[in-house]
Amino acid sequence: MPHIKSKPNSLVTAVDLFCGAGGLTHGLKKVGVNVIAGYDIDEACKWPYEKNNKGALFQKVDISTLSGKILKQLFKQHGGISLLAGCAPCQPFSTYSLSKTAAVDERWSMLNHFARLVREVRPKLVTMENVPQLKKHGVFDHFKTNLQKLGYSVSVSVVDCTEYGIPQSRVRLVLLASLLGDIELRQRKPSTDRKRTVRHAIAHLPSLRAGSASKKDPLHRS
Repeated sequence: MPHIKSKPNSLVTAVDLFCGAGGLTHGLKKVGVNVIAGYDIDEACKWPYEKNNKGALFQKVDISTLSGKILKQLFKQHGGISLLAGCAPCQPFSTYSLSKTAAVDERWSMLNHFARLVREVRPKLVTMENVPQLKKHGVFDHFKTNLQKLGYSVSVSVVDCTEYGIPQSRVRLVLLASLLGDIELRQRKPSTDRKRTVRHAIAHLPSLRAGSASKKDPLHRS
C-alpha cells in the first residue's frame, strides 16, 4: 500500500471500476481496504467476484453511463478515506493494438470516463493499473494532467511483479494519486518481497494423473 499520513487505524473505503472477476478487489481486501463494490459490464463476473470477495457487491454497469453521484453516496454511506480504483480495459493499449486509434477502438474512451468519475466524486485516493504501453498514449497524459489540475499528487511506476513475489513474468504500470499529500509506491523489500517460482506457488498441490482433476480444488487439473 502507498505511504499516506493519516489518523491511526483510519479505514480506507474503496470502489473498484472495471473490476472483472475481482483480482484487484481481492488484493485490496487482503491488505485491509474495505472494498464495498465493483462495477463491470460483464455479468459473468458477478459470481466469482462476490464469491471470492465477501462483502463487496458486484454491479453490472457500463462505466460510460455510471454517475459520480452514485459513487459519492456510497462513499458517504460507508465513511472512511475514499479510494477509487480500477483498471480500464488494457487491450487497446497492448503491443498488438499500438497501431490503432481511438476512433477504431472505443474502449480507449474508458480511461476518460475514469477521469470523469474522479472529477465528479473527488475521492481522497485514486489508483489505476494497466499495461506499460499505456504511457505511450496521449490519453494517459490527459488522465494524469486532469488529476494534477484537480489538486492530486500523482506518481507513476512501472513494476516488475516478480520483484514483489509474484511467480509470473508480468510488468504493469501503476498510478497512485492522493489529495492527502505526496504518495508513492512502496519500495521493494528484499527481506520480505522474495522472488518466487512457479514451484513455490503450486508444488504443494497433490499430484494428478493426466486428464484428472482434484476433488477438492476444481481449478487443479491435469
